[in-house]
Amino acid sequence: MTDPVTSSTSTPSFQRRTSPDSLAGVQRSFLNVLGKQVPDSSPSTPAERARDVAEQYVAIALVQPLLKQFRETSNAAPPFAPTPAEKQFRALTDADLAQQIVRAKQFPLVDRLARDLLIRGGVDPSELNAPVAAPVPMKVSL
Repeated sequence: MTDPVTSSTSTPSFQRRTSPDSLAGVQRSFLNVLGKQVPDSSPSTPAERARDVAEQYVAIALVQPLLKQFRETSNAAPPFAPTPAEKQFRALTDADLAQQIVRAKQFPLVDRLARDLLIRGGVDPSELNAPVAAPVPMKVSL
């Protein structure tokens, strides 16, 4: 008879829910929200660095304020209203969710910002993987 505590076939419930890879990804995402870069996850090429910066910028400047506004307009009844603890960590969860949203989908805005960063950084547009869209001139009429 095998002991379920010492048996190698039994896995604790917390290990069944999250694999080591997904746990490391969640930890890396949380450290990124806190502003601490994980050394092994830093992008190596200029295109990867530009994409990373563009994703962070869109998450902070566009998606995170939208999430904040959505949460503030919630008129949930008291049993379903956020607790003080949820209100305290709301900004961290919004920042993490914003980064996940931007990384999960291909935002054309992120692509354009990354491309513009590379062009302004002196990288030849022909070296980029995707075709470069023509710049849109801004005209202001008074």
